Amino acid sequence: MNKNVFDADDDLDIAMTFGGSFGLKTQYYFNDKLGLELGIMRTGHNQKYDLNDGDDHSKLKLRYLDVPLLLRVGGDKGAYFEFGPQFGFLTSAKEDYDSKANIFDYSDKDVKNSLNSTNIGIILGFGADVDLSESFTLVAGFRLGYGFSDVTKKTDNFFDDDMSLATYWANHEEGFGSLSYKSTNRLFGGIHLGVLYTIPTGK
Repeated sequence: MNKNVFDADDDLDIAMTFGGSFGLKTQYYFNDKLGLELGIMRTGHNQKYDLNDGDDHSKLKLRYLDVPLLLRVGGDKGAYFEFGPQFGFLTSAKEDYDSKANIFDYSDKDVKNSLNSTNIGIILGFGADVDLSESFTLVAGFRLGYGFSDVTKKTDNFFDDDMSLATYWANHEEGFGSLSYKSTNRLFGGIHLGVLYTIPTGK
């Protein structure tokens, strides 16, 4: 999400883009209704852009190692609500560009150096835990996330061959050739599915 992109009119539009994540998590419940969850997720955070009235297209493909630390209210067999911080570490950033003229096209260009390597955000989620057996539980819910940290970097070097289009537009505001940097923030939502194994404690 970037204000300069939203203000670019037909020169640049964002398109709905899908990604996915997978990983492991562990939970500890202090009582029947309050618990703590720690996870480690391999996340694909993608964004498509339509340029020049839709004649050209670009896709930024970010890969993060995300670590959510969430407070869980409810759950442990039943409905739950979860919230807390998430710490993201950028592991790779690739970009594709497909132009109508097919002159400047490229695929999987490495643009990691034009992006910030860490990201801190907040996660909100809700759903339900469903018993599958005495030891296994199905987790089904929905998560929303917003990153407070800036994804792109402020720069005045517009001749960098490794600059992502997202970073270029974050630094560039149309109108009388002026430059006005605006931060870029991660915003995402999706279905959250998992299977939990309960370690027997004898209690």
